[in-house]
Amino acid sequence: MHLLKKPLTNTEGKMPNKIAIVVGHHKFSKGAKSSHLLSEYDLMSEVAENLKDVADVFYHNPKIGGYNSRQKAMGKKTSEYKIVFELHYNAATPQANGCEALYYFSNNEGKAIAEEFCLLVNSKMGIKNRGAKALHSENQRGFGFVYNMKGTAIILEPFFGTSWKDVTLFDKKMYADLLRQFIKTL
Repeated sequence: MHLLKKPLTNTEGKMPNKIAIVVGHHKFSKGAKSSHLLSEYDLMSEVAENLKDVADVFYHNPKIGGYNSRQKAMGKKTSEYKIVFELHYNAATPQANGCEALYYFSNNEGKAIAEEFCLLVNSKMGIKNRGAKALHSENQRGFGFVYNMKGTAIILEPFFGTSWKDVTLFDKKMYADLLRQFIKTL
């Protein structure tokens, strides 16, 4: 189901807007860990490298100290992009499962893209749809990313690496293909 009313185009209407993909975390702080998979950073780096045909891929600079400083620097790097995705996966208790996408609370376009992403992951991979989640406070994890990007920013969390059910449903190649097709619709 395509929730967006029309494909996003640049102001001249001639070609699709640029999409940026940012790999969450960095090589010295790799994010979520799973006893079933590579670290969040390593796995999503592999996914991102397979998407260079449809998006420009960026990595956080580990030499920039502090989360907010890194996000502000990334916001400058990606300022010319209409949509910026940050790739992650979740980790919690083994019972927690599902897909979610996070967006800046007042960005209706971000909300629509986040909802569509969750529906797509659910329909193609069978991973529970936890839905689009609005971030509205700097106290919420991920807020710095969705707040500091000039374009529409969405954090993609397709599964929980700590959920055996999610891990068995997730397939790296299928996910990259799913993202490729999704990006082409934007």
